[in-house]
Amino acid sequence: MRRMNPMITWIYESEDADPTEVEAFEQSITQRYSVLSHPRGFDFRVVRAAELVPASVSGPKLRYRGEDLLEQLQCYIVEDMATDPQGLQALRAIYRTIQASSSVLLNRSFDGPDYLERDKVAQLQHAGSLGIPTAGTITVPAGKYARRVIAEVRRELGDGPYVVKPREMTGGYGVLRVDSDQQLAATIDIVAHTGAGYIVQPLVEHHGDMRVFVADGEVVSSLTRRPRPGGYLASVSQGGTIEVNQDHLQVADFCGRMAQDLRAEWMCIDWLMTDSGPVLNEWSTAHGGFTMMPEPELGKVADAFFGWIRRRFDAAAPRR
Repeated sequence: MRRMNPMITWIYESEDADPTEVEAFEQSITQRYSVLSHPRGFDFRVVRAAELVPASVSGPKLRYRGEDLLEQLQCYIVEDMATDPQGLQALRAIYRTIQASSSVLLNRSFDGPDYLERDKVAQLQHAGSLGIPTAGTITVPAGKYARRVIAEVRRELGDGPYVVKPREMTGGYGVLRVDSDQQLAATIDIVAHTGAGYIVQPLVEHHGDMRVFVADGEVVSSLTRRPRPGGYLASVSQGGTIEVNQDHLQVADFCGRMAQDLRAEWMCIDWLMTDSGPVLNEWSTAHGGFTMMPEPELGKVADAFFGWIRRRFDAAAPRR
């Protein structure tokens, strides 16, 4: 009988996805991660957030199809971002319930408040204080006050073009290019009614979007995503392509500075590669994807990623 491996559970907001694509997404991500996790001693699965019921009854509990997942030590990755405010609150409840338990919340890979895991404004402010190059970023006020950002954008960022995007989403979701004053005003009117936080940045012309994988303060490897011809989004989910090169050597010192400041065990740091040098875009933790990298770099990053998870799991396991 095969010995059961420890489980890594990836929790995501399925309600944000097209219902016809949910099963295909779950099968794809499960296959891509399982083929890497199994040889390294972990099982992997994907769970829809809507199926989970977090509770506090004589301690934290997380019910899934009648079972309390927190009865056994497991590792979790929680995509704590959603377009629907109620869905977002549900994800945050799941996140905090796991954090309160003895299981391992892999999102928590560095010191500092949890909003630094996802809030682009907070990330860029923090990085800027460390002398990291960042793009100017302005937050869109809520609701009927949203248009006040337009004068601020013109004053601080110039005449455009701009990029308007969510503060807390990834994968190129909801990112809009704005080329004129009329487009900016119309875009602000639209995003003001989404219920989500948005930011405005200058459109930074770049030839690649590089993700650098950092383990225990050291750069492991990177992948560079390039937009399709005529496009402005490099995310693979938006039609971008992947290549592996040595461009991460240009940002190794910057990555090390951020990782050391945050005492980060694992970070995925995204850079816009411009003709005048790299500009920080954002960072993520355990849900930063690497499974589409070519070998041998894929194996190198997988060893670092699952090696880090093994250390976290062993540290949390009760002593015998």
